[in-house]
Amino acid sequence: MRIAAAIFMSLGLPLFAGTFNVRDYGATGDGKTLDTTALQKTIDAAAQAGGGTVLVPTGNFLTGPFKLASNINLELAKDAVILISDDRTTYPVVNARYEDAITAEGAHDLKITGEGTIDGQGQAWWAAFRADPGMTHRPYLIKFTNCERVEVADVTLQNSPMFHLVPQNCTDVNIHGIKIYSPANASNTDGIDPSGWNFIITHCVIDTGDDNIAIKPAKARQPGNKNYLITDCQFIHGHGMSVGGGTAGGLDGLTVSNCTFVDTDAGIRIKTLRGNGGLLQNATYEELTMNAVKRPIYIIDWYPERNAPRDPATETAEPVKPGTPLNKNIIIRDLTATNCPSAGVIRGLPEAPITDMLLTNVNISAKTGLEIYHATGIKFVASKIDAETGANLTTFDAQVEGLDAQNVTRHE
Repeated sequence: MRIAAAIFMSLGLPLFAGTFNVRDYGATGDGKTLDTTALQKTIDAAAQAGGGTVLVPTGNFLTGPFKLASNINLELAKDAVILISDDRTTYPVVNARYEDAITAEGAHDLKITGEGTIDGQGQAWWAAFRADPGMTHRPYLIKFTNCERVEVADVTLQNSPMFHLVPQNCTDVNIHGIKIYSPANASNTDGIDPSGWNFIITHCVIDTGDDNIAIKPAKARQPGNKNYLITDCQFIHGHGMSVGGGTAGGLDGLTVSNCTFVDTDAGIRIKTLRGNGGLLQNATYEELTMNAVKRPIYIIDWYPERNAPRDPATETAEPVKPGTPLNKNIIIRDLTATNCPSAGVIRGLPEAPITDMLLTNVNISAKTGLEIYHATGIKFVASKIDAETGANLTTFDAQVEGLDAQNVTRHE
């Protein structure tokens, strides 16, 4: 997987020779005047010229939704801020959704770069959602759909009305050096929600109110989602490094390496459910450090977990169908987690147990131990679960080997 990722990223993106300054097309950058038309005119001019760099210079550029195109590098200068309007009247509603703020569809060779900031000004949206959770679907900050050769580098994304960066069904995507911030209590403010083939996400800091990263293997991507390398990232608050909810499109080939987690709800998280599951396989998590993470390992085929029976003995097997979750060939190694409320949960289904998981040099200190239900071929090597109270490991319908048997509770 690393070799494949290196090959596609070595191809690089083309150079963007011409520069188109948004001020030359009427943008004021005063933070009060709506600059949507000027930004779109600049992008359109660059696209008509065959591509180029759309430069957002120093200033505060207030805007409603706008669209990017192929062969465009949206470059934000160090002190440039794109302010997304929080006035809902500036957002068209399509199919019961507010239009996303910055979009591209079917584009290729597309970049967002620079040391500037894109601020979603999401406070008004979050307040509206808290008052009316059934409101029209909030906009994403950036959404790329069916795009090829995409790079997002160095920018700061913050305070999105909902998800921050969504490269959906995209191919050959490089996201590096970006920072994503939203308050820990801001609803559904995922950091990066990728789907498609060939992703590198590296050296990012993500501090959000929901999933820091959530790979979304949706049905739309066939055949499946492949080749993800996520490395050297910092996860702060949020829900951790997630896959799902739902794995219907399948995922083959994921490596998460050399990342830190602080105060997140989960570390390694896979969340799916009957009817929206698929085949997830060949996932490796390595060299991870976690502190005050609620559940360092949280792999569950009952999403949301509130739907799961409290007692796994009451579960009834159902026929295996195309939407049945299948999770196998998962490696976790060199993981250290301290000061955690729970070591976590690994919970498959009676008809589709989680299979073939190898945990090597996994050391977790937590108030309560690890729970494993409906699983086979789970092997610990040179690992330790240290629970302050209760059993280090509790199992039901699970074949687990390698942990100290002196503080293990098994229910078969």
